[in-house]
Amino acid sequence: MSQLFKLLSDHSRLMILLALESEPLSVSKLIEITGLSQPLVSFHLKILREANLVLTQRHGTFVYNAVCDQNLIPLIRQFEKYQPDVAPATSALPFNCPPWQKSEGQ
Repeated sequence: MSQLFKLLSDHSRLMILLALESEPLSVSKLIEITGLSQPLVSFHLKILREANLVLTQRHGTFVYNAVCDQNLIPLIRQFEKYQPDVAPATSALPFNCPPWQKSEGQ
């Protein structure tokens, strides 16, 4: 499991996986969506393919990339609530509580 989290710890790989959430995409479309360079997208796709998180599908002369297991994306989305800049600020506390910790009165 630690290897999976290590793979997902890279911002570029997360952007690529989330871009592939709804449909398979070509490298050129991934470049457009993520704003990453072609070599960087290709590098991270190779890592994701080797980890069996992404697969390629050839349709004619085009190669599309897709997430191997569609259950992965909802799991990644679940972790968004743990991001400090996404978690709602609690007015009763001078800091943001982790979601698993309740302050008094909640």
